[in-house]
Order: sequence, then C-alpha cells, then structure tokens
Amino acid sequence: MALQSAPGSVFVLANSAPSAFRGSALATAATGGLAPAALADASAPSSVSFVGLAAVGATLAAAASTRRRGQKVAEKSGRAAVVARRAESIAATAIANGNFTILGKALEKAGLVATVSGKTPYTVFAPTDAAFADLLKELGCSAEQLLANPDLKNILLYHVAGGTTMSSSLKNGQKVTTAQGGQLAVQIAGEKVKVGRATVTAADIACSNGVIHVIDKVLLPPAAPFDPAKQVGAGAPLGFFDPAGFTKVGDKAGFNNLQASEIKHGRVAMMAALGAVVQHYVKFPGFEDVPSGLGAVTTAPGTYGFAALFLVSGVLELAIWTQSDKKEPGNFGDPAGLNMYNPEMRQKEINNGRMGMFSVIGIIGAEVLTGKDGMNQLGF
Repeated sequence: MALQSAPGSVFVLANSAPSAFRGSALATAATGGLAPAALADASAPSSVSFVGLAAVGATLAAAASTRRRGQKVAEKSGRAAVVARRAESIAATAIANGNFTILGKALEKAGLVATVSGKTPYTVFAPTDAAFADLLKELGCSAEQLLANPDLKNILLYHVAGGTTMSSSLKNGQKVTTAQGGQLAVQIAGEKVKVGRATVTAADIACSNGVIHVIDKVLLPPAAPFDPAKQVGAGAPLGFFDPAGFTKVGDKAGFNNLQASEIKHGRVAMMAALGAVVQHYVKFPGFEDVPSGLGAVTTAPGTYGFAALFLVSGVLELAIWTQSDKKEPGNFGDPAGLNMYNPEMRQKEINNGRMGMFSVIGIIGAEVLTGKDGMNQLGF
C-alpha cells in the first residue's frame, strides 16, 4: 500500500490499504455520559488518552502543507510499502487535516496539543472523523458532549504509545502499552492489522516527533474497577469509613445494597427523631390520651396507628418505592418535585441520615433510662 499527498489534503491512499492497524473501541465514564461497557476494549486493562489521536491528525496535516521538507519511501514490510512524510508534529498534522477535525478539537480541549507537538516521540493510532461519527451514533451523543466528557484526556491517551513504532516491527499477539497505562493487543492476519478492536487503514505516516497509524474506530479504555471509596457518602469529616471491611473494590452490587440500606435507615431515623419532638406538642384527633414517647406504640389506640403505619410503609417499600439496580442507591425519583437530586444533595442527605440514626438511638436510650420523652429530656 502506498500513500500519496494531494493538494488541499494530507495523505491519500494510492492503492488498497494494507490494514496496518485495526482494532480498538472507546469505553469509559462516564460518565459521565459514555457507555464504557458497550464499547470497552476487552484487550486493554484500563485508563485512557487522546494523545494518539492528535498525533495522527498532525501528521496528515503536515503532509498536505506546502512546506513539506522531504519525502522518502519507508522500508517495505511484508504487508505494504508506505510513503512517509516527515514534516510537522503530530498535533499540527491532526489539527490541519480535514479528516481529523474532531481529533484536533479533542486535543485542544484536553490540553494535549503541546504534548504531541514536542520532541518526545510517540506512536499514535488516529481515528478519523468517520470513526468518531460511528462512535457518536453508537453512544447517542453529540460531538460537543463527547468533548465535554471528563474522561476525554484519558480516552485520547489510550490511542498513544511511547516511541516510534513502525508497522514492520509489529508482531501478531504483541501488546502495545499506551500512555494512559492500558494495553492494546495487536492482531495480524495476512495484510490485515488490528489494534484492539480497530483496523489500521493507513500506516507509517511519519511526523517530526513520531508516527501516525490511521484506524477505523475510536478506542475506549475499559472502565476502572468500582471503588467504594470514591462514591457519594465518603465525605468529611471521616471520608471513606469502613473499618470492618464490608465493602470491596469491584463489588458494586454489594456496596449498593449496603448504601441503599443505610439511606433507608437514615430516612426512617430522621422522621423518627422529628416525630419524637412533634408528638410532644401535636396529637391527632382520637389520640389525645396516647402518651408521648415510646408509650405511643404500646398504648391503644397508638398501637393501631403504629400497625397501620407499618403496613403502609411495607406497601410503599415493596410495591411503589422499589430499589432498582439501574439507579443509584436510595433513588426513588423526585416525589416532591423539588429537582434537587444531585451529588451535593445526596451527600447532605446521607450525612443527615447518619446524624438522625445517632439522634433517635440517643432519644430512645435516654427515655428508657429516665422515662422522659424527647422534649422532656431537654427540660421542656
């Protein structure tokens, strides 16, 4: 396969591409908003980067430049002969070329332009705009949303490897370590070369600081293992607090079950603590003679009210406000319509729930010892 330069563009395949690099898929996330599970590259361990993307675009743009300094035929591998043009940096090539506009924007957004414009050599597996278009369609998001993703830099770095690796030095089964810390598996079958899940469509595009291999898919690094210490609830002053070791890294289901239980108990405790105060002053019609405090659940008709409350709570929990594996622990919608369900409010609710559990235990313990209800304990 040979590459030719054409006015107004950078590199054009003269004949059939040797498929020097193929195999990769984007993953991560997200979340932010990406769906790493659907696109994660099974061959890569974790972590991401866009450096590779920038390198490819820069090389292509440089070739199109009227300032091309030279042209030489790269060594022939068993797969193809490639014309390499050593001109501008990887970043400059990517940004200037019309087939790598999204890659160029991503490099600028992630602050990697300077990195892939320096003297340090890189090997970049660069996806074209068509590859990004396929990814956006699969994810159901826009280019703007992708560029705003907090994992953009990691995704780009997942396409970049240190040093200059030409296609002739690649071997079937080889693992390429990326700047993001992951690994991409190389598969070679005849003239078809894959890197991860992406196929190389143009190889050995030489730049002043490395080489670009064009690929037909955007590579997404596998999602990092679930870490309980990074979830909502690990807040000041204790941070992540699990002295008994109930939670484990990677055990998302187990953690969610424990946190859902904590949130549920916290909500009940907050209502109970509030009730211990309100019942001292307010009594429903027909319950005027029911004593305050713990006596309310052992003295009729307070006993009947407690039984009714227990049944209603059971129906709500089992039939209406049911916990879903697809939602965060304790997420039962927004029944009050306050639109306040966000990480900050979730953290505050968990903290208040923990305080509520301590409070109601203290109120009950003090009443058992003194016989006074919640307000009498305070001298009222």
